[in-house]
Amino acid sequence: MSRQSFTVPQARSFFIQATTALLLILIFSGHLLAQYKGAPVKKARLIQALRSRQLQTRDIVTIINRNGVDFRLTPETKKSLVAAGARPEVINAVANNPRLLPPQNETSAAAAAAAKVRKNNSVRRTTRPAASAPPAANYDDLLEQAIFSYKEQRNPKGAIRFLESAVKMNPDDPAAYQMLGFVYLYGLNDPAGAEKSMRRSVANGGSAVFRVFHDDNGKFTDRCAGSLFISGDTLRFESDDNIHTFETTIVNVDKIKLDTETTRVWKKHSVFKIFLKIGNDKAKFRFAPVTGLRGESEMVARFLASSALDVNSVVSSLISID
Repeated sequence: MSRQSFTVPQARSFFIQATTALLLILIFSGHLLAQYKGAPVKKARLIQALRSRQLQTRDIVTIINRNGVDFRLTPETKKSLVAAGARPEVINAVANNPRLLPPQNETSAAAAAAAKVRKNNSVRRTTRPAASAPPAANYDDLLEQAIFSYKEQRNPKGAIRFLESAVKMNPDDPAAYQMLGFVYLYGLNDPAGAEKSMRRSVANGGSAVFRVFHDDNGKFTDRCAGSLFISGDTLRFESDDNIHTFETTIVNVDKIKLDTETTRVWKKHSVFKIFLKIGNDKAKFRFAPVTGLRGESEMVARFLASSALDVNSVVSSLISID
């Protein structure tokens, strides 16, 4: 087969067309390329992250604002995100960060220009270019694979491998440590490994995450499940139903005590009470680990203690049962 060649005018014309198409693309998306830093978040990945209950709303919003999303917020998409646990802050972030999706008329112009280039570039070649190797996984890819492995495949050991790779890639980012703590605690039943990873997360600006029940009526007969996040300066609870959520600074935590419920359902659950004192105002919240284990309640107390409280007073208060 003979090789087809371009004349000088044809080559010049092709170059002008290709350059024009490239400029169109840069004009439409240049400001986005400057704004976003990583691969855009896919809808399926976002839903997995929401369902995992491992990340705070603000963590998810930060990722969306940093990377953008590769989809538009349609009514159907909004419905699926809310069903997965998305709060209004997440919905707003998605609405404001569609990435590489210019208005419809601009999309059509860019598509037409690209199609014209492809048509002019359809010259047969005698050899095929070598297949390029798949891109190496980045940090966010590894976190996504870990969530899928843990949540969808029910493979905590596989999730640990992905997260350990992420830690090696970026040892200063708290997200992988935070998720490692979660998987060690709830996937492998390894409290020691969980606490070690959680402490690395908190030290790097992340959180320790605990799955708990919240007492909605003072008797635990009305309750909701959610995630309790403890960082270096903040205590936050996010309920799975998006109804009961609160946040306070650690310095407002006055003490934590173990409690014993007399109801039959909660005899085997290690209930703990967190007392807040803000000026002259006081408040009390009661939680119970979903595992029901006292050791997990004590771990919560240790994290609160190491953040801002007197360790001795907190630990000794755990002995008191009322």
